[in-house]
Amino acid sequence: MPAVFSQVPLSEAEQRLFDTLLDNLDGMVYRCLYDASWTMTYVSKGCETLTGFSAHALLHNHQISYEEMTHPEDRAYVRTTIQSAIAQHHRYQLEYRIVSANGELIWVAERGNGVYDAQGHIVALEGIILDISARKKVEQDLFNTEQQYRSMFENATLGMFQTTESGSYLNANQALADLYGYPTSRALIKALNNINTSLYVSEHRRAEFIEEVRKHGRVRQFESQVYKQDNSIIWISENAHVVYNTRGEVLYFEGTVEDITARKQSEQQILQQAVTDNLTGLLNRNALNNKLTSLMQQADLTRTKLAIGFIDLDHFKLINDTLGHRAGDKLLENVAQRLTESTRPTDTIVRFGGDEFVMLYPMLRAINDVEPLLTRVMDAVSQPLHIDGYTFNMTCSMGVSVYPDHATQMDTLLSYADSALYSAKNAGKNKSQLFSSALAAQLNERNYVEYGLGHALQREEFMLHYQPKIDLRHGGIESLEALIRWQHPERGLIPPDQFIPIAEETGSILAIGEWVLRSACRKIQSIYQTFGYYIPIAVNVSPIQFMRGNLVETVQQVLKDSAIPPGLITLEVTENARFKDEAMFVRCLHQLKGLGVRLAIDDFGIGYSNMAYLKNYPIDELKIDKAFLQDLEHNHTNGNILLALINLGKSLHKSVTAEGIETLYQHTFLLDSGCDVGQGYYYHRPLSDDQLHALMHNHQAQFKHLHLAK
Repeated sequence: MPAVFSQVPLSEAEQRLFDTLLDNLDGMVYRCLYDASWTMTYVSKGCETLTGFSAHALLHNHQISYEEMTHPEDRAYVRTTIQSAIAQHHRYQLEYRIVSANGELIWVAERGNGVYDAQGHIVALEGIILDISARKKVEQDLFNTEQQYRSMFENATLGMFQTTESGSYLNANQALADLYGYPTSRALIKALNNINTSLYVSEHRRAEFIEEVRKHGRVRQFESQVYKQDNSIIWISENAHVVYNTRGEVLYFEGTVEDITARKQSEQQILQQAVTDNLTGLLNRNALNNKLTSLMQQADLTRTKLAIGFIDLDHFKLINDTLGHRAGDKLLENVAQRLTESTRPTDTIVRFGGDEFVMLYPMLRAINDVEPLLTRVMDAVSQPLHIDGYTFNMTCSMGVSVYPDHATQMDTLLSYADSALYSAKNAGKNKSQLFSSALAAQLNERNYVEYGLGHALQREEFMLHYQPKIDLRHGGIESLEALIRWQHPERGLIPPDQFIPIAEETGSILAIGEWVLRSACRKIQSIYQTFGYYIPIAVNVSPIQFMRGNLVETVQQVLKDSAIPPGLITLEVTENARFKDEAMFVRCLHQLKGLGVRLAIDDFGIGYSNMAYLKNYPIDELKIDKAFLQDLEHNHTNGNILLALINLGKSLHKSVTAEGIETLYQHTFLLDSGCDVGQGYYYHRPLSDDQLHALMHNHQAQFKHLHLAK
């Protein structure tokens, strides 16, 4: 209702309360005369914020009248609008421009009504004026943008859109309507009034779109499945960015949409062939990275955990080698079926290769949630399998890492799971092992050593020590064994047992082995040039050099380059070098023997050799493992084994060497048993270059039996 003029005075407290309420309002609350200048008789403190003029400057037109402040082009519109409302005793509401004290143009919205006396005559106006410049700026910007791009927008062949952050379409072109199956863009906008629930097939996809836009300000090639108007599903690719106002607030998203259904279908067919294991029908190794990435993202969104389990079938190789690949394939098919039946619908199984599988367990609330899942797998695998009339009692070993608790990088998680599997197999198989900090420390140590090995040769950090081998019959030095050491720049001298296994795993043993052989040949030549006689030197050969290296060609080339008699080099090979491929091993031995080098079986007695194999080997020497010399004084069994091994070597007409001799008793026992050569701390520890040369200078008698070349 129109206000009726009243002159009832307010109490002091009421006036204070009234003024406080008005001063705390945004904008300017006013009372003015209904005259040509809109003479202000009251204005709130919001006046200065809105106009830049103080209340005193505006009251009673002391400095400026509100009519003067009103933009000249809008004054007639303002007065006509207010007069019309007053004539009908209605409230008025209008938007127009004013000019602030600093000359800035400000859009304002004014709402008010007339104040009337008891006779109904207008005496004043009361109302509030608000700054709406920001909104008007947005409206103007939108209008300008729309005018600028409307033609291009409407005639484009690519789907184009503008949407609010909350999920409503502000605008869409006809191409987008056609793409989604709607007759007009208006029909599309009306139907898809909530993009979050009515467009994307995946309920999380719009949230992922929003997150990507917030993080990067745009999305590129954002591919999704969406519903068309007829509920059919197509694939689309979106490119979009966010549009902000001058205060950095999000106005809307705009972008383009392309139908990529045909391409996705073609990709899917190719992908299906590329990521599926032909034998088991499971995902293959090629699919692992994408699947794991997807599940890690899901874990982030749902704040859950993801377990990665590496599975290796125990003793599968033995079955495969014994019964053939056909039986092995059937076994793998059966195991794959059992793994599938033992998992949840949300879990993923990947055949990693051979008899290795990877299990992906998403949506775990705690690490311990994975334990019953692992138990189900191991129980399923361990049930008897019947194939081609044979019954197999299979077991498996498992290693598990958990995202994000153990790591957040895919490669690290896989490495941790693999390390845990390695630990489970070393613990006796048929076990599961969760990754731990202790395993992490072991892995870090291994990585540290592996990294250092990659530079050790180039930086000349390797060196050889030489341990003399003593002819037990006359006490002289019969030959030397070259023993590699690593002079690490930070850790000092590292013995071979701490780095050779890693060198064998990584393949760097091939280069290291060649370096040892060349260095030993140079030492033989150096001793000859200094002392005038040759000392034979033995070098150790890794099984990896037999299996993966061109060992024969390498030895042949080194002998040619060094120009020393080949009989001065002895290659020491452990027994297990032959276990992988017996035929290849024997063939290689014969080829090496044909080069003129001597051959020795190292660590004899603890491996797989037997008389049937040994009689076919063109070897010259058997080196009995030091394990049989331990506690020889009290362990008669070891003494009997030693004697048997020595006699075995003699019967095969091989030279017999005993390693690890540390006491006089051991020396005497071996001498009395007919052992040919002794080696150990009882005689000499491994010697550096300087120590070896000092020994040769100071103990010439120990070398007098060697052939003089002069």
